[in-house]
Amino acid sequence: MSLINQMLKDLEKRRSRDLETSPSLSHNITWETRPNQKTFNWQLFSSIATLSLLLAVIAYLLWERTSHNAQMLAINEDNPAPVVKEKVSKPVVRKKAVAQKIVKPVAVVTNDYSQAVNVEEEVYSEEVSTAETLNIKKKHRPLNSQQLAEIAYQKGYQLLQQGRLRQGKEHLREALSLYIPHIKAREMLAGIYIKSGHFISAAELLSEGVKIAPEYPLFAKLYARVLLEQNKPQLAIKILNRGATSIAISEEPDYFALMAATYQRVKNHNKAVDIYLRLVKVRPAAGVWWLGLGISLEKSGKGKEALEAYQRAQKTGSLKAGLMKFTDNRVSALREIGFPES
Repeated sequence: MSLINQMLKDLEKRRSRDLETSPSLSHNITWETRPNQKTFNWQLFSSIATLSLLLAVIAYLLWERTSHNAQMLAINEDNPAPVVKEKVSKPVVRKKAVAQKIVKPVAVVTNDYSQAVNVEEEVYSEEVSTAETLNIKKKHRPLNSQQLAEIAYQKGYQLLQQGRLRQGKEHLREALSLYIPHIKAREMLAGIYIKSGHFISAAELLSEGVKIAPEYPLFAKLYARVLLEQNKPQLAIKILNRGATSIAISEEPDYFALMAATYQRVKNHNKAVDIYLRLVKVRPAAGVWWLGLGISLEKSGKGKEALEAYQRAQKTGSLKAGLMKFTDNRVSALREIGFPES
């Protein structure tokens, strides 16, 4: 059966070859089966050629890039690049925040000091590796009486500098009403009263001042001067002795000079001589203290020592004209009664 099939296939192949080589093949094909003959299409040919050219260019570029990369890879294999270690950032360690308070009083330009407030800044400092972060919190708090008094004093001082005496005194009194121990306000207001001859008002301020601040010698010295103006030398000596316990003569020589002069006024010349002798050791060029020493020595009956003190006062050259004339007269008088120059 297989042999018959093979014979049939061979016959079919031979028949196909005979049809292809027969000269009457074109006559055996009808018009329905004969293919149409067309003219050459130049537009299609041009498109195909252009596309082929583009593909060729793209292929060339790809080949050149691949070749370049292969060459660079070969160079890198021959000369390997150094390995760069990547830096790993260390974890940030935060230190405990430290708070610092900064108090800034706000100046007041009106008389209503109760409206003044503190600006209190809480600064939290937080250190982070190499940087510092600041967190600022502001709180407004009312000023205390001492701070309000300082504002009133500063305002009064400015007004006095501008020549506005009445307004300046009002602010100084306001400062003392707010804070009684305000030393500067009390001192300045007392000085104004003394200069203007209001000794009673000055005495009231200063008598309270020596009680509030017994260690402050200026209050005692000013109060003693006011008492001398009121013809109260014994009370002045008491005030001066009380204040002298906390100061040294080398620190406040003028204070002790006032004390010596006050002792002279009450005719306690022995005490005055003791103080003047200490004073001229501290300041030998002070002619007025040599003069005071000479007066107390002469009143004590020590004429020779008094003459020497007067002559030392002359040699300092620091006496004013009136005092110099007085000294010259005392020197001449002591010479006449038998105390020649030593």
